Amino acid sequence: MSHARRGREPCTGRFSGILARSFLFGLFLAWTTAQVGWAQAEQDASRFDAGSPAGIADLKALEARIQTTVSKVAACVVGVSGGSGVVVSEDGHVLTVAHVSERAGRSVTVTFPDGRRVRAVTLGNDHGVDAGLVKIVEGGPWPHVEMGHSGDLQPGQWCLTLGYPVSFDRGKSPVLRIGRVLRSGPTIIMADSKIMGGDSGGPLFDLEGRVIGIGSRCDDRVILNVHVPIDCFRNQWERLVKGEDFNSLMRAVAFLGVAPADDPEDQRIGTVFPNSPAEKAGIKPGDAVVRFDGKPIGRYDDLPPLVQQKTPGDRVEIELRRGDEVLKVEASLAGVSG
Repeated sequence: MSHARRGREPCTGRFSGILARSFLFGLFLAWTTAQVGWAQAEQDASRFDAGSPAGIADLKALEARIQTTVSKVAACVVGVSGGSGVVVSEDGHVLTVAHVSERAGRSVTVTFPDGRRVRAVTLGNDHGVDAGLVKIVEGGPWPHVEMGHSGDLQPGQWCLTLGYPVSFDRGKSPVLRIGRVLRSGPTIIMADSKIMGGDSGGPLFDLEGRVIGIGSRCDDRVILNVHVPIDCFRNQWERLVKGEDFNSLMRAVAFLGVAPADDPEDQRIGTVFPNSPAEKAGIKPGDAVVRFDGKPIGRYDDLPPLVQQKTPGDRVEIELRRGDEVLKVEASLAGVSG
């Protein structure tokens, strides 16, 4: 399974060691979760076989409903410079995935099923869940589909995948695959409607023709695949439209910008990071922290847990001892991804 990820800025010192260990543990946890998820999804696929149409009449009814849905939505499914996408607004907003969009401000080409090619620009990307947004810059109005909701999806629910696999020519009708929702959560939908290279960014529809997810990646066995829940787009819509590149899965942790002296049992600060909230508040190496936000500090190691309880942007009062002098300063805490 492959998925493009953006790198992180390098850090230095003790703080970088903490982040590195956290990042490696996060990778391990994500890998373990994925393996468990694939195994469970395979079991679910077998279990849902019992829910297949009971007979010819049921099968024909399902087929007719699918044909009606596809005729309604196919014109809105587009190619996006090597991947797929779907138009969701009259003025040309196109949902895709971040590993197709890559970054904000890129010029891309959007190709409609009738062969029309139009100019577009990439907007925001949530690289944590692999959500990307593109905007057609030529005049509309454009055919578009309704964005549904993914929070109430049920295992076994029928779904449709439309997209442009790499083996199919652009400028033709998108390829249809039919399947079922196997698992669904806040940041991932697993389904068994097959997708492959080129389908990235293609829509996952319910039988009403509402977009419930966007195709992201597939397992080597192809039949199990991952989609970005449509609610991920809804929840971050303003940031995506503004053209932000971000990772919604990385929690912002409050940051003061100090490190201990050689002995962490001591109260004294050994390092104050340049341009940090601590430096801006006037804290200096050698200062001993006596109180943080009214709470007593007996040794330096008491300080980090109290900082982490805060939210980036919080203003806190810090009481220091500098030689024989006791000082009070205020710091506005910054945020770092953790």
